[in-house]
Amino acid sequence: LTLGAASDALRNLKSLKLKSIEAVDDEVVEIILNSIDEGSLEGIDLSSNSQLTDEVLSSIRRRGTNLRSLQLSGLRNLSAIALEAFFTPIDDLPSPPMLRKLDLSHCSHDEINDAVVMLAAKASSFRSLADAVNSEIEISSSVNPENLVSEITNSLGLVHVNVSGSSISDKSMEMLAATCKSSLEELDVGFCAGVSDKGLGYLVSKVGRQLSKIHVWGCAQITEDFLDGHDRLDEGGLEIVGVWMKKSGGRSLR
Repeated sequence: LTLGAASDALRNLKSLKLKSIEAVDDEVVEIILNSIDEGSLEGIDLSSNSQLTDEVLSSIRRRGTNLRSLQLSGLRNLSAIALEAFFTPIDDLPSPPMLRKLDLSHCSHDEINDAVVMLAAKASSFRSLADAVNSEIEISSSVNPENLVSEITNSLGLVHVNVSGSSISDKSMEMLAATCKSSLEELDVGFCAGVSDKGLGYLVSKVGRQLSKIHVWGCAQITEDFLDGHDRLDEGGLEIVGVWMKKSGGRSLR
């Protein structure tokens, strides 16, 4: 497969969307990405392409040095190991992308875990790898999120996060609260059974007022302890989407 003269037209491409295309596989994506100038691409949407595997992450890492949006919804062949490597600083590879939008919804349930979210959040929160190194924060799942809050200055961070249908837990809520305190605007944790009232409550109490929407479809474990007790309840401006029913009258937006 070659692109020929058409490859010149791709050199300055800013956004690539190849969604639900039967013929798209790792090789097709690699060829297209290799035709785009390094640093040009800012957004990639490869959602719902069943043939894509871990190999596509390597291609994206090498060419997406300025990537801000990554949508990989429904790619069930992606592994946790490959995703962790994608968001980890590695010698001879460009730094992990500093994303603003991350969509890993409806991938394999067990592969989208706390370690993946933690690494993605950290990678998106520092202006450069040097900032992370100078902060003396180890890139590992054992770091205390509370310690990150005071360490991250002039940080950027994730703005839109969708991990619906994943195995994440309250640990991810703690890490997002620490690394995306001033950036996170929308979060989708639908069908994430490991996220509790306590985890979401902690997130809401720590993240700034720019957080405007949390999706909780399929989260039967989320109760009125959070829905009618979170820190933003009285002031409004935070929409909780996907609550099936309530036993008592509350003031959270539905």
